[in-house]
Amino acid sequence: MKSSEPLPDLRVRRTHKLLWGALMAELSERSLEELTVTDLCERAMVHRTTFYKHYSDIYALLERGMRQMLDAVMVDGKHRPPSAYSVEHPPPYFVRLFEQAAQHRPFYQAMVCGTGNGRFQQLLRDYIAAVASANLRAVPRTGLAVDMAVSMHAHYVAGATVSLLAWWLERDMPLSPLQMAQYLLQPHGASAAPG
Repeated sequence: MKSSEPLPDLRVRRTHKLLWGALMAELSERSLEELTVTDLCERAMVHRTTFYKHYSDIYALLERGMRQMLDAVMVDGKHRPPSAYSVEHPPPYFVRLFEQAAQHRPFYQAMVCGTGNGRFQQLLRDYIAAVASANLRAVPRTGLAVDMAVSMHAHYVAGATVSLLAWWLERDMPLSPLQMAQYLLQPHGASAAPG
């Protein structure tokens, strides 16, 4: 999925990069609820008026940054039917999601595990569901088990993905991103661990 937003000028992109980096660093040290705009601006070396020129609050910055992270997961942007993938060759976006979570582990743990931010979890589920819906629409209706509605199945996949991501992070990532993506494609109960 590509963002339809036009690219902002370099100063705006630089400001976002500085603020996003500061937010990621702060979230590795304390919860979002403890963070203030002043703390964030001091760490990013950005004036508060500049912050408020671009964002209404920390949550607006968080949502924009999260969307950019998720856009990076979907870099190929191609929608393929589920039949294009297999357990051995899972969709690359599933693998990239787990790779990104490993790379930004403190952030993902704060957002997905335990008392994580509900907005992030909802955005992540909606994003995955949108991709899954687009892929499932390429399959004739009769191809879905029990003729399940595309939207219902897409949200099922999204919920399972977010839940499995939280499980993986809470257990110190015992399997590789590829193994986790492969597990998502295995039939229910087919194996206790991805192979």
